[in-house]
Amino acid sequence: MKRPVLLLAGAFFLVPALLLGYRVAVLGYPVFPSVPGETWEIQMEATVGQGHSNRIALWTGLPPRGTGVTVVDEQYFSGALNFTIHSEGPNRFGIWSGPSEQEDARIFYRATLRFRSPGPLLTVPRRPGPYPESAGREEIALAQSLAKRWQNLPVPTRLGAVHEAARGNWGSPPPSEADRLRWAAIYQKLGGPSALWLLFRAAGLSVRLAEALPLSERVYTKAQSYLQVWDGNRWVRYDLENLQRISVSTKVLPLTRDGAPAVRVTEGQLTGLRWTLAKRTSSHWRLHFDRIVRSRHFLDRWSYFHLPAEFQETFRILLLVPIGALFIGVLRNIAGFPTFGVFMPVLMALAFRSTGLTYGLGIFAGVVTLGYFLRRSLDHLRLLLVPRLSLMLTLMISALGILALTGNRLGLREFMAVGLLPFVILTMVVERFFIIMEESGFRTALRTTLGSAAVAVICYELLNWERLQLAFFLYPELLFAVAGFQVLLGRYTGYRLSELLRFRPLMGNTP
Repeated sequence: MKRPVLLLAGAFFLVPALLLGYRVAVLGYPVFPSVPGETWEIQMEATVGQGHSNRIALWTGLPPRGTGVTVVDEQYFSGALNFTIHSEGPNRFGIWSGPSEQEDARIFYRATLRFRSPGPLLTVPRRPGPYPESAGREEIALAQSLAKRWQNLPVPTRLGAVHEAARGNWGSPPPSEADRLRWAAIYQKLGGPSALWLLFRAAGLSVRLAEALPLSERVYTKAQSYLQVWDGNRWVRYDLENLQRISVSTKVLPLTRDGAPAVRVTEGQLTGLRWTLAKRTSSHWRLHFDRIVRSRHFLDRWSYFHLPAEFQETFRILLLVPIGALFIGVLRNIAGFPTFGVFMPVLMALAFRSTGLTYGLGIFAGVVTLGYFLRRSLDHLRLLLVPRLSLMLTLMISALGILALTGNRLGLREFMAVGLLPFVILTMVVERFFIIMEESGFRTALRTTLGSAAVAVICYELLNWERLQLAFFLYPELLFAVAGFQVLLGRYTGYRLSELLRFRPLMGNTP
């Protein structure tokens, strides 16, 4: 294979590789766009009474963007209040503020979320985090003294040892009785959650306080608080009520981290609050559409999702036509599959999308049969090629027009869709069918007809494969990869599979 061909094919492969890598690594596109994630809907409803000067100010933790959570859609209702989104460290807050004419102002927020891997708790900590605010210098010094015994242990082992010590199991040898009594007093003073936090932090572990909602379909009136401790691979959660470790399989929707409360009223009084979580079914197309139309990146602004809806449907199919052409090239040049022309099976597959596969194949067989008898009748007139083809086209369109009217009377929409068939191509197919039958016999003509129908069926399945449609619609640069394969296929000069099967008896007799 010549070097220019390899360079051209390599360039065609390099373009989609670079663009795909950029989309996945920088823009956060999924590697397999057809694989859905969990789609959830969260609703927050709050009622806030007036404060001083009839003003209201409510801060609410919102679902974070990134780190495993994609906010597909956000809606809010604030009435006469102002609404802003404020980012503070890893947290996102929705702030409703302003004067209220009513005694109780109603606030509403709704978002559609999609979870993907990695989960929402896999952000690597940059620093260990603070000690609990309620711990003084003496408490911190004692905790650090007690934690020296675990400093050389691996992080997962150290985490388990600290958790057991907080529950009273210090291991062997235990600390002195005086230190244990002092720690018991601190435990009573700070409470179990703060004492556990203090001991984790003194052992050199990254700890943070977070609030979240368990990911289940139900209504919540308050967020769940828990400790997150980094074990070297992921954040491990501990329930603050019973100080038990929460299973990794228990999914949550994080609202705030680093000790920030999920709900905070700075002006007014919170009189009612509830969160509602529910699973929702959303198509892959809708998820990607909502994400891309909100993006400001250059590639996203030039996405097919920005086309009007009626044109998007056309390009969903049009972008797969090169795949069909490549497939036909492989079948003809490598497998040796007989077909009428190169593009006729692809055009037939496009027509089958309107007529349906069963009706489409039946109409195709009827057109070829009718065309053959028309061609045989016209052969006695000895007409010139172009007038003969024109006459055949006219008669075939007339016959299919009658079929469409019959379908209208019978209520069969598939018969009325025959107008989408490529009549000019079919006319040439009938002409070639007649010539092949006259020159090579009925068997060869029938084999070519069946081969064309089989390839059209395969192309029809490819064009209707929604995952493939979504992949090329989302990543149109994949067409360059198709072009690369077409370039390589164009330089193939080896045997066809049909030729190997045909001449296998001769190959067996070769010494």
